[in-house]
Amino acid sequence: MKTVLIIDDETDVTAIAKRKLESLGFQALTAKEGQEALSLLDSCKIDLIVLDVQMPGMNGYTFLTELRKHPNSNIAATPVIVVTAYAQNNPIFARHGIKAYLLKPLKLEDLADKVQEFLGAPKSENRL
Repeated sequence: MKTVLIIDDETDVTAIAKRKLESLGFQALTAKEGQEALSLLDSCKIDLIVLDVQMPGMNGYTFLTELRKHPNSNIAATPVIVVTAYAQNNPIFARHGIKAYLLKPLKLEDLADKVQEFLGAPKSENRL
């Protein structure tokens, strides 16, 4: 089963996104901020990250910098979908190796489509 890590300080957003992704057959983990997410990356195999940019403490850009410096190259290369209210930041995303972003307010169907674009459809053997 593919695992998606959702990083956002808005717990209602992470809860709704988690339910949506799990309904599609993905495992979804959540973190409220960057440091918590980095800890999860060290203890869990994550296939994709959905990252909010504006968070207290370690913001999304700092998280991306730390992620790309990670000594484990598999973790450092984890694909990221950025969630932002600011589409004009696209050049900044490109500098961080971000190939996809979604605008807030987050639309669950857009999230589902983008996750499936990166990870494919989940295997049906885990679904009823």
